[in-house]
Amino acid sequence: DPMGCDRFTARTVTGLDPETLSPIWLRRRLQKAGMRPISLAVDITNYVMLELGQPLHAYDRTRVQGAIGVRRAEQGEKLTTLDGVTRTLDAEDLVITDDRGPIGLAGVMGGANTEIDDTEGTTTEVVIEAAHFDALSIARTARRHKLASEASKRFERGVDPQAASAAAQRTVDLLVLLAGGTADAGVTEVIAPSAPHSITIPANHPDKVAGVDYGRETVVRRLQQVGCDVYGQDELIVTVPSWRPDLTDPNDLAEEVIRLEGYENLPSTLPKPPAGLGLTGRQRLHRRIGRVLAGAGYVEALNYPFIGEHV
Repeated sequence: DPMGCDRFTARTVTGLDPETLSPIWLRRRLQKAGMRPISLAVDITNYVMLELGQPLHAYDRTRVQGAIGVRRAEQGEKLTTLDGVTRTLDAEDLVITDDRGPIGLAGVMGGANTEIDDTEGTTTEVVIEAAHFDALSIARTARRHKLASEASKRFERGVDPQAASAAAQRTVDLLVLLAGGTADAGVTEVIAPSAPHSITIPANHPDKVAGVDYGRETVVRRLQQVGCDVYGQDELIVTVPSWRPDLTDPNDLAEEVIRLEGYENLPSTLPKPPAGLGLTGRQRLHRRIGRVLAGAGYVEALNYPFIGEHV
């Protein structure tokens, strides 16, 4: 499903020592972040998620049958998630599947049928999943099933689509280092092609927005500091980095320049209004009548303007 998942990376690590426990430093860092240590493979995926912001999932390779895929669920399909709850899936849910059917609720929680064995310690081969899922799909699935997870919270707020490969490699490196495993040379990576987002902005646009003469060099330098590639002279072509999906138009870029230059450096000047023509004849008549009525002892009642005439 390229609309629901535009990037999917899978790496395999074999020969893990199932009796190896997570080192103390890893467990302490997870606990300080409010997460419960479970097993070495799971702890590493959680640690990398905290480190790079990319949610990951580890499958017991011996429990996966056939190829792994991503699709929309069939209405009424069942999946028992890692919390032990059997859930009835909706046709809008994005699921991870093997030849049997769903093995995970994409971007939310894995399935119990491919869970890493942390009780008997028999898992020696794992498949690491790092993917980029559609934020809206994940948010709707999490709310539909009333299932908020660390992964879903991150996906629904936006994850860097370019981070999946680096996060998978980091996880593999830690598994090899801490569990004595061997990383398979093959890398499964499916990517839906997409062009980088570019914005055309006049070089003096931030100047006009802020009322400050920043100059082209300052504008280019500040945009490059937030990760943008900038080309051009009077008209700048700005390529937005993958981790900044919030930058969508010239005003967003102007805001970044102004923010980095310092809001406290903006001048506090009142605008110069055009010269007025005084009160209109109707306004002068209204005031004259008001003074006469007030002198006669009347009191004006000002009604709330945002109500209907019939009230």
